[in-house]
Amino acid sequence: MRVELDNVGKTYDGDSWAVRELKLDIPSGSIFGLIGPNGAGKSTTLRMMATLMEPTEGTVELDGNKVADAPLEARRRIGFLGDGNPLYKQMTPAEYLRMFGQCFRMPRAELEQAIDDTLETFDLTAKRDTECGALSKGMRQRVLIARCLLHKPGLLILDEPADGLDPRGRNDLRRTLGRIQDMGVTIVISSHILRELDDLCDQVAIIQRGRLVVAGPIDQIIDSHEVSRFVYELRMLDEDGGAIERAQAVLARKRALIEETGESEGQPFVRIQVQGGEGLMAEILAELIGAGVKVVTCSRQRSRLEDVYDRISENQVN
Repeated sequence: MRVELDNVGKTYDGDSWAVRELKLDIPSGSIFGLIGPNGAGKSTTLRMMATLMEPTEGTVELDGNKVADAPLEARRRIGFLGDGNPLYKQMTPAEYLRMFGQCFRMPRAELEQAIDDTLETFDLTAKRDTECGALSKGMRQRVLIARCLLHKPGLLILDEPADGLDPRGRNDLRRTLGRIQDMGVTIVISSHILRELDDLCDQVAIIQRGRLVVAGPIDQIIDSHEVSRFVYELRMLDEDGGAIERAQAVLARKRALIEETGESEGQPFVRIQVQGGEGLMAEILAELIGAGVKVVTCSRQRSRLEDVYDRISENQVN
């Protein structure tokens, strides 16, 4: 489903604007990230997109059809998970999905099949009769997203879905969203966790104070803002006490900027900036190993999308 916002604006008091002159074109089947600090207008934008709030000005279109002309019909094609959605902990996943399927007036036979299919899609079949209160937070989040897809919408809107999840839960969420995209569903997601969006989204939009700052494919945005810096942390074994010095010699030859060196959990580490792509980092690793540096782990610490945000934004995010 293609989503278009044309000069959309929202004011709650007729004076100040939560969102103003917002123009977005979200391709069908894409994962689109909406980025901005608290109070930027992300939730307001998503609620207007989900037909839960009428714009004060402008139009929202789904596949070229204005939402305002038939909001109920449009709503049947949308799955929406807002911030702080309730999950009835005494219900099982199957009971929870059944309740919402009945709200959508799905025929009984169709609903029961949809429950089975949805539980299988989200790897929840084994937990279908377990009370939601006994599930992990990551599994509970899967149940909430599953509820949004029970009626097979073409558009899924998620407001801060990774909030409060541990790293395992976030990885689980990423895999889930990938499967949903494979089903042809357009996904719009807001988040403060830019490192998550960097590798997940096809396109992003950054908004500040209700206005669009920049939007488009991530690679295009990065190129247009000349951000080619990668930050990596290398952890090493130091059997003879000289690992850091040997690493520094290699990094100096490759013109990598050393941000920090130190020790963590008994292992020395060095954090570096690399001006270039992942291919250059691969060359650096090869030279480190050739110089006798035993690299245990190499992890990217800051995403390119965060660098773009830092360059063009007035506020900071995680």
